[in-house]
Amino acid sequence: MEGYFKTRNILDVISKWKWYILSIMVVSAVLAIVFSSPFFIPPKFKSYAIIYPANVICLSNESESEQAMEILNSDDIMFQIIEKYDLYSHYDLDSTGSGALAKMIEYYSDNVRIERTQNDAIRIIVCDEDPQTAADMVNSIIECYDNLSQKMVSLQSAELLEIYTESAKEKEHVIDSLSSILKKFGTEYGLIDITSQTRAYSEALAQGKNAGEASTIIKNWQEYGAEFRKTDSLLLSTIHRYNKDLEVCEEARRDMNKKQTFSNVVSRPHPADKKFYPIRWLMALLSALGSGLIGIIIASIIEGCRKPKEE
Repeated sequence: MEGYFKTRNILDVISKWKWYILSIMVVSAVLAIVFSSPFFIPPKFKSYAIIYPANVICLSNESESEQAMEILNSDDIMFQIIEKYDLYSHYDLDSTGSGALAKMIEYYSDNVRIERTQNDAIRIIVCDEDPQTAADMVNSIIECYDNLSQKMVSLQSAELLEIYTESAKEKEHVIDSLSSILKKFGTEYGLIDITSQTRAYSEALAQGKNAGEASTIIKNWQEYGAEFRKTDSLLLSTIHRYNKDLEVCEEARRDMNKKQTFSNVVSRPHPADKKFYPIRWLMALLSALGSGLIGIIIASIIEGCRKPKEE
């Protein structure tokens, strides 16, 4: 029996059983064509778009494309698309049935794919029985991505605005306190500016003018000068940091109200005019080859069983 599986014997089997094998292959191909027809398998059409992320504020060490992929694959966008296109009805699923959500996620994953291209762009692919619906869903996914990205930026800007507004208020209190201290130095001790006052009063003492006042001011500088300079330096530093906080607040306020796109679409989706699935000729070819192989194996077994009887 093993001899019949050698090349020569197999060729002999094929030659002897060729019409039977050919008949099986033809029948299998015809059946594959019939059962892959729209009556049994509804055809699907594919639509896609290619985008580059834009204006992305990376929240981690991920690249812009990686973060965009995470957003596009998020449950938030998936549920928006499911609701907008009523996919439970579209896929003929009972939303109240057992395991309905799991089935919906499975259908969605089978028909919606997000992938990154070699050039670090993102391809959004949707397959559907209706070519227009497939194209519309791609556009909706891009729109949802823009809206969700805008929401994330607005939320982040709102948090920054709240944090830096509070920080600016704290610095305002510090500035008021330091200004009051410097004002006290000026009103009680006559200390205003160390450089100009020490020069002027030193010259007055040398010339014998206003000696009492000059001596008092210089003495006050000697006694309180270090504290005055420390307070004045701290005030200037606080004012500088306060202005920086105000700049951040203004920028965050602009970002909150600014409407921008987060995707540069380089290839827009269009309704397909040719089905994507099933590929009937390929199914017929594979069915014919598979059935032919099975026919050869069965014929070889039959011939192998006949040979001992004949002997």
